[in-house]
Amino acid sequence: MQKIAIVLLNNKGIETAKLIQEQVKEETIIWGLEGRVEGADKTFKETGTQLRDLFECGTTIIGLCASGILIRSLAPILNNKRKEPPLLSVSDDGALVVPLLGGLTGANELAKEISRITSGIPAITASGARHFAVQLEAPPKDYVLANPQDAKRITSDILNDTTLQLDGHASWLEDSGLPFTLNGDITIRVSVFEETPPSNGLLYHPKSVLVEVENEGTNLDDIDNAFEELGLAKQAIAAVITNKNGPIGQVKKLASSLNVPVRIVDNYTDLEIARRAKVPLSKQSEAKNLSLIELTSPPKINYIGRAIGKVTVIGLGPGKESWLTPEVKTALEQAEILVGYKTYVDMVPVRVGQQRLASDNRVELDRAKDALDLANQGRNVVVVSSGDPGIFAMASAVLEAIDKNPIRWQNIDFQVCPGLSAMQGAASLTGAPLGHDFAVISLSDIRKPFEIIEKRLIAAAQSDLVIAIYNPASKTRREQVERMKKLLLEHKAPDTNVLMAKNIGRDGEQTHFTTLKELDTDMIDMRTMLIIGSSKTKVIKGPNQTQLLYTPRDYE
Repeated sequence: MQKIAIVLLNNKGIETAKLIQEQVKEETIIWGLEGRVEGADKTFKETGTQLRDLFECGTTIIGLCASGILIRSLAPILNNKRKEPPLLSVSDDGALVVPLLGGLTGANELAKEISRITSGIPAITASGARHFAVQLEAPPKDYVLANPQDAKRITSDILNDTTLQLDGHASWLEDSGLPFTLNGDITIRVSVFEETPPSNGLLYHPKSVLVEVENEGTNLDDIDNAFEELGLAKQAIAAVITNKNGPIGQVKKLASSLNVPVRIVDNYTDLEIARRAKVPLSKQSEAKNLSLIELTSPPKINYIGRAIGKVTVIGLGPGKESWLTPEVKTALEQAEILVGYKTYVDMVPVRVGQQRLASDNRVELDRAKDALDLANQGRNVVVVSSGDPGIFAMASAVLEAIDKNPIRWQNIDFQVCPGLSAMQGAASLTGAPLGHDFAVISLSDIRKPFEIIEKRLIAAAQSDLVIAIYNPASKTRREQVERMKKLLLEHKAPDTNVLMAKNIGRDGEQTHFTTLKELDTDMIDMRTMLIIGSSKTKVIKGPNQTQLLYTPRDYE
C-alpha cells in the first residue's frame, strides 16, 4: 500500500487536509509544523529535514503550502525521475492541485483524484496526460514498456496529429483519448511475447503470466528455458505462486531474482484462467514441476492467495523521536499490525488502517507467538520494543519462539531493525563513559538466578570494565540493586564515577553524576540507567563549564 504524507505549515489548510485524508484511496498521515498546526496526526520541527526524510523513504508528499518551499527543500536530493515518489503542491483551500514531481510514478493520477475530492483544478502540464488522459512513458504498474526511450518522440508525433493503431488489448489504452484508427501510422502493441518493438511504435508487456512452482527443486534456469521455449517475455510475469505446503525458501529467491511477489495459494478457483499449459522441460528438469498460467489481463495480485508474511522487530530507541532510525520509520509506516507491550505501542503514532495488539509486560513469548502466527496468515507485523530490540528486548523472545517450533513459522520473512539503546542515549547526554571496554548486565532475576548476576558483576568489576546496568530496580524489587552496590564496592574503588540517567529521551529526562560509595539506591527505579565507570573513568570540565563523563581510550 502506498503511503501519503500531507504536510502543513500552518492551520489554514487543516480542513482540506482532513478531507483528502478521509477520501483518498491510500493510507494518509497529516504532518503539521510544531507550534503552528493543531489537529495533525504527527508534528515536525524543521520543514526541509522533514520533507527530505519523507521523500527519501519513498513517501508520496502532498504539500498544502507554496510550491517553492517544496522545490527548494527537495532539489538537492533529486536524481532519478523513474523512482522518485509523487510530490504535489495543493492550495490550502484545495482549489489548485499541482503535480510537481513523479509524473512517471503516479503524481498526475493522484492530482486528478485530489481534484475530484476538493472540487479543484488539476494543473497537469505533461502533454500526453493533459490531452489524452494517459502518459505513454508511464503505463499502469501492471504493464511494462519495452522501449521507453521512444515514448517521448511518439507522444510528440501524436500531438502533431499522427494516428495510431492498437495491436492487442489494454483497457487503459482503449479507454483513453488516443487517436486510434484501423490503419494508423504508429503501432502500439500489447503482448506477453518476447519480440522486437514495432519499428515506429511502442511495445507493452502486460503482467499477466503467473509462474507456478510446485517444489523447491525449480531454479531460475528452468524458468528462463520455459519462457524461451514458449517465446514469452519475462517482463510479463505478475507473480510466482506456490502451494503453502513445505518450505518455500527457493521460491522466494526465484521471485526476488525476477523482481515479482510470491503468492501462496491452495487452489486456482479464484483465477480467471485463459490458458494453463504445462511447460515441456528438459529431462534434467522434468521433476521440477514448473507450470505457467496466462491470464486474459493483469490480475489483482492481492486477490490471489496470500502474501508471504513478515515479522519485523524494531527498536524505538529510548523514546526521543529524533533518535528513531530511518529503517525503523519505514517499518512502522509499512506495518499492518503492531504487536508489543502497551507502553511502547502507545509511543507509536496512530495510523489509519493499522491494527494494534498491546499486552502486558511479562508475556513476551505469547506476544512473539501471536506476531509469528499473524505473519503466517500473510500479514506484515511489527513487534515494538524500546531501545534496541536485541538488547534485553523482543528480538530474543521472537527467536526463542522460532527455536522451539521452527517448522511452524518456516515460510515467513524475519528482520530485526536496530534502535538506539538506553545506554547509548545516556552516554551521549553526558560525554563518553563507554569510550573503552564495557559490560552490559541486567539486574532482573525473572529469567536467571541472582547468583548468576552476582558472578557476572564480580567478573566485570575484577576486570575493571565499565558496567552498564539495565533493569536495576522496581517498586517491589529493591534488594538486588543494594546487593549490586555492596558487591561492586568489594572490587571497585569507592570513588569510582557513576552515572544515573532517568527517562532518557523522554519527558522528565535527568542525569546525575555520583560515586559508587555515594550511590543512593533509593533514587533508582526501572526508568533508571546506571553506568558504573572503570578505574579510568573521570569527570572533566567541558565547554561552557559543563561537566562531562568519559573513559579514556588508552589504558595507561
